[in-house]
Amino acid sequence: MKSLLLLFFILISSTDLFAQDSTHVTIKIGSKVSDVLSPADIYYYPQFTTGQIILKEGKRIVTDMNYTRLFDQMLFINHKGDTLALADEKNIQLIIIDQDTFYYEHGYVRLIADYGYVKLTEKQVWIVADVRKMGTHNRPTNTVDIQSFSSYTNGIDAAKSKDLVLNEEIVLRKETEYYFGDDYNHFVLAGKKKLINLFPKDEKAIENYLKENKVDFNKKDDLEKLSQFLSQY
Repeated sequence: MKSLLLLFFILISSTDLFAQDSTHVTIKIGSKVSDVLSPADIYYYPQFTTGQIILKEGKRIVTDMNYTRLFDQMLFINHKGDTLALADEKNIQLIIIDQDTFYYEHGYVRLIADYGYVKLTEKQVWIVADVRKMGTHNRPTNTVDIQSFSSYTNGIDAAKSKDLVLNEEIVLRKETEYYFGDDYNHFVLAGKKKLINLFPKDEKAIENYLKENKVDFNKKDDLEKLSQFLSQY
């Protein structure tokens, strides 16, 4: 009987362990983001890496860069050794770091596949899923959700804000979003309606494909197959 009870508690503990969602993290009051998220969680690259910024006017700028998932920003190191965020992003045609290509339109997206006629890209960011203020008896109470962590910078440089001490308990959620792009590097969040708006001439073909194929717009494999199909037109 004792063995059965022990086995039962082991199974319960194991179930709880595997049920935990690793994409959610909680930052307690008085803690820093860096207490909870590692550099690998915050930055796309393990260290700042030499890359090229190609402007729409054709000019190329070579500098050490890294992408931060907390703020959807591209950071660079200037000649003084300061870490800053790129400005005037609308003048950027693309950014090449290592083997990756980034585009900017309503934030940065990273190229997954280029089929010529259509591009498939992704954005991986941390968003604020919940804010919990301390209520009676020092218990946290939920408040209105906020979509961006930038609300907590208070003018502090994004590169340094990972060390900002919070006065609220917040829950961060890691999200991966997929975007379709066209020849002109216009990008839209993956979805039927927006895809048709991006490629209106292919509306009938898109409609037929979606009728014949089950597509989850949150799954990369499904979107790659859809993009390959569209590239034939």
